[in-house]
Amino acid sequence: MREIANTIEHDIARALQPKPEKIQEDYWTIYEKDSFGSYHSYKTYMDFGCYDDAESFLLRDKTIVRAEQQYAERFFNADDVIFQSTTRYMSDTPDDEQIPVLYSIHHCFYDRYPYEADVLELSDETIKAMKEAYRQIRIAEIYATRVDWMMSGDDSEECFRERIKEDLEEFEKEYAAKNWTYLDEDDE
Repeated sequence: MREIANTIEHDIARALQPKPEKIQEDYWTIYEKDSFGSYHSYKTYMDFGCYDDAESFLLRDKTIVRAEQQYAERFFNADDVIFQSTTRYMSDTPDDEQIPVLYSIHHCFYDRYPYEADVLELSDETIKAMKEAYRQIRIAEIYATRVDWMMSGDDSEECFRERIKEDLEEFEKEYAAKNWTYLDEDDE
């Protein structure tokens, strides 16, 4: 039980740590649809500063042209500008239909934490529930330990009742004064 409580305590501390500044990502990338059921990044993952750079890079391959409207409506949003191969066809197509490999250029914009950041985002409500879970587990641990000591003959029934009362009072004081932001890096 203590191990579970310690894990909860550690996760709460991680969630309460100051968060590093997020890095803004704003770029364009090319996706290739060479299979009927999925798509992936074109060649190795590449990003471009603007749409025109991505389009220029894609159209350097003379076997790639702007796609016919039927493919835009069928596989992407109708407003997307897509491109198609003139020499390659998708695999896994129904009824062996010949559908050209398709390409689309997507704008990616999001904020992210640095990759090395150990960030745990939890809502205040979740943290409150985790603190209560920690409290209940620790109380259960106290009861289990005291019952074990009594049943093994180490404590009498009277001693059991006294010691459980003392242990619970001590724990409640500890819990009330707990610094939830303390993160012992050696525990990881």
